Amino acid sequence: MVKSLTSYIPVTLAVVLAVTLGFFDAQNHPTKQFFSNESLQSMRTLNFEYQIVIEDLTAPSSSPLMSELFKADVLLPSQTADRSNKGLVVTLDSSITDSKMLLLQPVKPLTDEELRNVAEAYNQVIPEFTNVELDQDVALESIIYDWELFPTEKSAQVDLSSSVDEPVKVAVIDSGIDTSHEVFASSSVHSGWNTITGDETMYDDVGHGTHIAGLIAMHAPSAEIYPYKIVDSKGGRLSNVLEAFSRAIDDDVDVINTSFGLSSQSYALGEIVEKAYKDGIIVVSASGNSGADTTFYPAYYENTIAVAGVDASNHKMPSSNFGDWVDVAAYGYHVRSALPNNLYGYKSGTSQATAIVSGAVANLLADSAVEMSFNDVLVALKASTEQIPDGELAGLAVIE
Repeated sequence: MVKSLTSYIPVTLAVVLAVTLGFFDAQNHPTKQFFSNESLQSMRTLNFEYQIVIEDLTAPSSSPLMSELFKADVLLPSQTADRSNKGLVVTLDSSITDSKMLLLQPVKPLTDEELRNVAEAYNQVIPEFTNVELDQDVALESIIYDWELFPTEKSAQVDLSSSVDEPVKVAVIDSGIDTSHEVFASSSVHSGWNTITGDETMYDDVGHGTHIAGLIAMHAPSAEIYPYKIVDSKGGRLSNVLEAFSRAIDDDVDVINTSFGLSSQSYALGEIVEKAYKDGIIVVSASGNSGADTTFYPAYYENTIAVAGVDASNHKMPSSNFGDWVDVAAYGYHVRSALPNNLYGYKSGTSQATAIVSGAVANLLADSAVEMSFNDVLVALKASTEQIPDGELAGLAVIE
């Protein structure tokens, strides 16, 4: 018996649908080899020779790159890694993959000189590695002149009736946040990410991040705060910063507050700051507390807003860095803000000045009827405030 034409339609549609879905799946999940077979073999040899564990710093969940390494039997078990051991940060060739950065973590502690030798070994045989550098330590930019602590004082409720439909998202890359503090009662604080423990726990065992986020909440109460913990009481490293930046970019934040810094240039940090800039994110950075015209990163990079600290008379704080690379200044001496366990206290430094500027940037973005670029924000900051008349910060705008 010959079937009617209509009886073939469901089967035909099913075949077409399967082919179409297969096409789109191939488009969305293309099979791509990140490394040559020679590089994979060389990487495996070096990983086992130097006992190196590899981690993808820029993949929040699944990583096709790590999947390739796993299938090629390149990897040591990740549980053998000791994150307290200093490692190496790798930036991959951008023509191969966009903004991918790896952490090479030694199972046993190595000296900086030994790590440099390991970096050279990888550089010589793996052309896909654009740059390999030491995973240097991070410095938080606050000076504690005293620890005057005060119990929480009931704050006046902030009127948010005029808040915009899409609040500005401010990433606070720091030591975590005490999210239960009453200073955040009128602000929306999201879960964020803890790069130390690899989860969403946001305890602040340093006190710095709560102080910084508290200032942002006070100056921009309608902003949404996204905390990313990069430092605990034992410290933090560049790799933590890169992971936090990557997650903040993926979370589509509008502003990134960086009240920390590195004393030495980092290729990887420069790359990820540039990615944030190209994505339209405003990075606000502490200029550092060395009291000198010295470089400090990420503030020294061109596409960040570098912030110096001034006292109540708009004079440069003795500790604040300065130079033609600094963009604006803000009050940074003996600044009162939130501390963990529902306390308040005073801290000083370019960290606090930076938080005030981040709050001002969030307000500018929220109040603007049109989308503002990095240059738009910088011009607006410089045009709407008082300028420092003399001294090492002469001509800089003081942001309130």
